[in-house]
Amino acid sequence: MPPASNDILGRDFQHGKVAYGFQWNTAHHKSLGHKEGDLASLWAHLNSILSGKVPANPFSDPFFTRASRLRFSEMSKSEKVGFRKKLKRTGALSTRIDDDLVNMLREYHRARNDLSYCADHSILKEFILKDPHTIAIEVPVWSDRYKMTGHVDIVRYVDGAIHVCDYKPGPLERTKSRFMDSIPQVSAYGEMMAHHLANTLRSAFEAPLLPNIKCCIFDTHSCWYFGAEMFVQLETIGKISGF
Repeated sequence: MPPASNDILGRDFQHGKVAYGFQWNTAHHKSLGHKEGDLASLWAHLNSILSGKVPANPFSDPFFTRASRLRFSEMSKSEKVGFRKKLKRTGALSTRIDDDLVNMLREYHRARNDLSYCADHSILKEFILKDPHTIAIEVPVWSDRYKMTGHVDIVRYVDGAIHVCDYKPGPLERTKSRFMDSIPQVSAYGEMMAHHLANTLRSAFEAPLLPNIKCCIFDTHSCWYFGAEMFVQLETIGKISGF
């Protein structure tokens, strides 16, 4: 059943030269839960975004960096491969080719008769309409501490964790290098979202101090998962450049 028109709320933001269409499926959110724990904190935060309580300065200040500009500090191709294998070996990174995100994305491409399987970001609207785990798309995030901003493609809730997801379409043969290069950006999204939710009145929601947030990078070929804490770990050991 398609969502009622008043289930999906939105607000447009003009950040820099790009317009972003924040959308929030409140019916999905209520179905997943919105009165306790992380989901209550997320509800409060998304409601503040809907109300326009997003500071304009971080998105226009030249001293703030877009998270999409973050990269790994200088590493050769072989060093990146070795580091990726280490992340997988230690369990910090998991990769899946049959994830539900991947399968749904393929279905949405077929429904559009788009056999390129590399549609632009407009296809994300299919998730806000049809995926019961998707809560919001194009969610602005910012950090005064790190002087960073960004926009999360998809926010989902799966297996007790909030998922901060970024769509990175491209050819199959470059998926590993494309996803690897995106880890600094997407982990930054996770870190910023964690701070936003931790700044809500979490005690009122009977939530622990830190929210349970996972990051994911996906396309029609595979999906990578890692914890939001990866950003702090990488930044602490000097693995991220672009600030």
